[in-house]
Amino acid sequence: MMTDRTLEPNEVTEGMAVAFDWSPEKSSGGGTVEGKITRVWQPDDDVQEFTVEADDGTVWNVYTEYRRPPVERVELSGDRNGTEPDARTVGRLDEIVRA
Repeated sequence: MMTDRTLEPNEVTEGMAVAFDWSPEKSSGGGTVEGKITRVWQPDDDVQEFTVEADDGTVWNVYTEYRRPPVERVELSGDRNGTEPDARTVGRLDEIVRA
């Protein structure tokens, strides 16, 4: 990662530019995603989920209430109007930092 300070989930806010590393569930690979946080779900005191729209337009959901938070890649179909997106868990969050 390019910066030296890992963010905690409760430090993320909508509009924040971030980069996060993720590891796949079963095989090698994963990578780094850079983008902007477009949604933070914080029903109580702690952030439980946030969404990052990557620079390439890909949408990623990260769930923070687990020890190794799952990362979903969201596939938006066609025109984005009235269609439910297809979300698939692709791995686990390793680290998130300010971009």
